[in-house]
Amino acid sequence: MPGLRRRGRVDEREGHEPPVPWDLPALLRNGPAELDCRAAAADGETFAVALVLGSGHATPADAGLPGQLLAALEAQGMSVGVVPAETPGGAAAADVVLAAGWRAAPAVLMLPGVRARAVLATAEPPAFPGTGWTTDLPVLGPPWLGGDLPIGTDEAYRALPTHRRDDLLLVHGDDPFGMLVADEVQARRPDLDLAVSGVPLPVALPFAAIGVERGAEATAHGFSSATVGLAPPVRGWRPAALAMQACGLAVVAPDDAAARAALGDTASLADDPLAGADAVEQLLDDFPLRAERSLAGITRTGGWDAVATELAATLRAL
Repeated sequence: MPGLRRRGRVDEREGHEPPVPWDLPALLRNGPAELDCRAAAADGETFAVALVLGSGHATPADAGLPGQLLAALEAQGMSVGVVPAETPGGAAAADVVLAAGWRAAPAVLMLPGVRARAVLATAEPPAFPGTGWTTDLPVLGPPWLGGDLPIGTDEAYRALPTHRRDDLLLVHGDDPFGMLVADEVQARRPDLDLAVSGVPLPVALPFAAIGVERGAEATAHGFSSATVGLAPPVRGWRPAALAMQACGLAVVAPDDAAARAALGDTASLADDPLAGADAVEQLLDDFPLRAERSLAGITRTGGWDAVATELAATLRAL
């Protein structure tokens, strides 16, 4: 691998526009449907939520929504029904109609007879937001997706009573950032052991590494055993960086707007692989900083129940 050279900060580039939702042209021509003036269900009564899936999504998981969150929402007195965007007519009778990501949002905006509507944002951004079609739709989600809900992680990701090895660096996923950082750190510190999780095994790597079996239980064990973790970019409702933090792992992640919103100063954010390698070495050599980051990650991440409680209150207030 050629040697890495330092370079100045590169401005974040705009991502490519996602595919145009099939009914977006009609929405742009006609505008959103008027909202109905029906009253919402009273507190204590079952509150009906229609979750509209976008084209190509057969399940909420296909849209990137956590199943544990929807189950926790049901426990909050919300009756969640899933409706395909191609036939959304029955959704209008619900107390709130939710778009499962921006792909389903045009159909929700065009649906007549709706009392309230919003979008559960996902990793997929809206197409052509500059046209103004997204402005009438409240955005529900964690901060890095444009909402203000609390941070949630799956139940499996909690600090486990394992021995945390001071000589083990873990890379999650096959994102180039993590791979390049790990390769550089191994060149600097050949005595350091590396582990890789979140990839199918066996896997070809540019460095020697321990493979972690796939699955939440094995991955959580890996997160609880390493001393520093290299996370992929923050995307969607369940970023790996947050699961790593929930397991008490000090995290290094690529720096972008989503990472800053999700992780703030609880992780080391790096502009490039060389800066990432510097951040790893700093955490390896600074036990107080590592411990501070570990505690911060554990205390700021919670389960989906807290997220569902806040989401349910928001839905009732729409």
